[in-house]
Amino acid sequence: MIEAKNITVTINNKNLVNNVSMNLQPGKFSVILGKNGAGKSTFLKALTGDLSPTSGSVLIEGKELNAFSPLDLARKRAVMMQNLHLAFSFTSLEVVLMGRLPHTKGFESAGDREIAFECLRQAGVEHLANRTFPTLSGGEKQRVQFARMLAQLWNSIENSQPCCLLLDEPLSSLDLAHQHSVMQLVRNLSGKNVAVLMILHDLNLAAQYADEVNVMKDGRTYALGSPNEVFKPDIIEMAFDCPVHIMQHPHHHCPLIIAASENKRFLMNAV
Repeated sequence: MIEAKNITVTINNKNLVNNVSMNLQPGKFSVILGKNGAGKSTFLKALTGDLSPTSGSVLIEGKELNAFSPLDLARKRAVMMQNLHLAFSFTSLEVVLMGRLPHTKGFESAGDREIAFECLRQAGVEHLANRTFPTLSGGEKQRVQFARMLAQLWNSIENSQPCCLLLDEPLSSLDLAHQHSVMQLVRNLSGKNVAVLMILHDLNLAAQYADEVNVMKDGRTYALGSPNEVFKPDIIEMAFDCPVHIMQHPHHHCPLIIAASENKRFLMNAV
């Protein structure tokens, strides 16, 4: 679906992303992890076309990214970046209806509104339909944004056509229950011919839900594979500068990562 080949992004003579490759396929839930400044968001911006790679290429269905019109791209993939700033006081419903714009001729239909309401319901925010977006909490805004992306990809999802969902830290403002709710919803979407790439900071959420994990360090891929392959104490300590204990999750077939009680390296850096 989307293939990143040897992506390098250089800004001010510094390689923020260095020779990173990933293959996002329908039905696969991929997660990128790494310390702050590891290059995760920069790599995602290269995938979306917001940044032009210094070298390497991004292909969608075997074609270069710039071969697609913005309208065609909007019908094939939806993007959720970390922050959304709206200049006007749109309601939550109006924000979600923006996701239907690639499928309308300038005016939404009754069917578009039904889809928007259903997407709000699936995101658990249908009760916020008439609330203005700026008045929402950070977590509510994230869930409304997620509903907007659902509305954008609705046609492809309903027709089992391949599409892609790209998310940059979509859980940062969510409480524990809503984090798992969104992760389960994304997991279900990946089973409906959707390729998913999500940037996360929570290793245990990635371990429980992801099919593939890309751990980045200093702009490079440090480890790439399934959670069971990647979540090893030496890999995590080197990538995150934090010693950990890893054990089998008591209720799920996945690793459980616990930070070591004494992180001497952190204490030394804090002094």
